[in-house]
Amino acid sequence: MPDEPTIPILDISELLNPTSEEAKLKTVSSIKDACVTTGFMVITNHGVPNNVVENAWESVKEFFDQDEEVKRELSNMSSDYPYGYEQGEVLAAGKDLEKGEALSTAPDIKETFTIGPSNPKSGMPERIMPMTPVGFKENYEEYYSAMENLASVLLSSFALALDLPSDWFVPKTSHHLSALRALNYPDQKGMQPEPGQLRAGAHTDYGSLTILKSGGPGLQVAKDVSGEPSWVDVPHVEGGFIINLGDLMKRWTNDRWSSTLHRVVNPPNDGKNHRRQSIAFFHNINGDEVVKTIPSCLDDGKSKYEPIVAKDFLMMKHLASVKGVIEDNEQEL
Repeated sequence: MPDEPTIPILDISELLNPTSEEAKLKTVSSIKDACVTTGFMVITNHGVPNNVVENAWESVKEFFDQDEEVKRELSNMSSDYPYGYEQGEVLAAGKDLEKGEALSTAPDIKETFTIGPSNPKSGMPERIMPMTPVGFKENYEEYYSAMENLASVLLSSFALALDLPSDWFVPKTSHHLSALRALNYPDQKGMQPEPGQLRAGAHTDYGSLTILKSGGPGLQVAKDVSGEPSWVDVPHVEGGFIINLGDLMKRWTNDRWSSTLHRVVNPPNDGKNHRRQSIAFFHNINGDEVVKTIPSCLDDGKSKYEPIVAKDFLMMKHLASVKGVIEDNEQEL
């Protein structure tokens, strides 16, 4: 049986307001340990204002509480616009593609709404935002900006952990492709999931790092191994964020850091309401960045991977997971 991953809970206040260089580097060291072992951690004292989180959280709940037909007006996801509202994603398909296996087809039991960057230099299309609920656009975009800032803090610590200058990632993220996704996992009373169908199928994320605000337990991680994985619950810390690395960061570090398999399991069938909500910020670097192994991660000057353009890598995996969504949207046009 593979070793069960351990998810640390880390106070990152020293990254924001260091009391000493020694204390800051101690935090960096703890972050590095988490990146090497599981690629998962929970952070506290992260500096994101409570009101920014609460306003976005409430707006997201109000958005998903709207009638189906209202939400479906934003079902405009396509290969050119990889955002909007959907409820047919198959997250496990991205991993199937990587392994050269037939793509999973049972959709995750959830609905999502996603936006991309506002910077025209990113090369991504202009955001399409909901007209309702009132305040959604302002609250969601403010949250996106807060996540951009937090990601910059984390990337600076990553650079130090990789024996690089603290600003090493800055020019590689100046017109990033980061996406903000709200997720609603409905209560499953009266539902009969297909065999193996989950709220979110087993997958790894695609980009550099993910910042997740979770509404409760249900997220599990396992080392990505052949055979039957051993799943462990990610601790839910009120007011904290769950951080995990994506496949691009694993590739960039020549597999020194981990992008770990995770999933969201179905709730217990106990008659209670188990609706679950989360907001995920998927940080992705500049789309035109050619990703070559970070110099400090070469093994005797060698890399396991050929260079790849960041956007090509990201879209290949994303489009596999939403293939059915895009096909349905195109049929309705």
